[in-house]
Amino acid sequence: MRFDEVVKIIIRATFDQVMNCLRYNLYCLDPPTITSGMLNAYGIHNYVTKTSFWKTVEEIVEKYNNTVLFKGEFGVFRFVFSHVIEEVYKVEGTDVYVDVLDCSNIKCDVVPRSHALYVYIEGEYNNRVILRLNVVTLLKLAIYEDPYFRDCLEQFVRDPFSMDKIVEIAQCSYSVLTKHRSIFDAIFGQRHKDLEHIIRRSPLLKKYADIFLQAGH
Repeated sequence: MRFDEVVKIIIRATFDQVMNCLRYNLYCLDPPTITSGMLNAYGIHNYVTKTSFWKTVEEIVEKYNNTVLFKGEFGVFRFVFSHVIEEVYKVEGTDVYVDVLDCSNIKCDVVPRSHALYVYIEGEYNNRVILRLNVVTLLKLAIYEDPYFRDCLEQFVRDPFSMDKIVEIAQCSYSVLTKHRSIFDAIFGQRHKDLEHIIRRSPLLKKYADIFLQAGH
């Protein structure tokens, strides 16, 4: 499968997992972004296509793991990808995949062996990892903080390669962060007074453009 097709599915699956966290009132401390069992929902049904999907995922992980999201005054924030084959859990009778903690409160089915992709934002300071958050968890918390963020996220998912949508989701994220000014200042530095200054410190846009161009657009 092409890079852009797989990236779009990963982005869509991330949004769907966030919505499942909210719908089922889950902890979602470390859920997978996507698993083999979720692929049917995205039109990937046969073994050959599923194998191609995970092969492309591995290529994305090898090429884009540790992509720098932002270089702040006090550290670096990266996207970290983890593609594993492991035991996974889902809400009983559904295709909603969760982490094991949620299975202490709801009935779960166990899938003994499955491909799974996890996506994290990792913060590093002085060559030490000081923060690691599952992206599904982080987006769930953002919606709790500002319900309007859900609309921004949904619009982005519909057209994730649109520069307008990238800027829009960045603006929404900026709005959520500025509600916690002390955290915002610690991460970005007090002299960063607007979104434009922060975007200038983000190498992610170049990485994003690389994926887009590789798809032949």
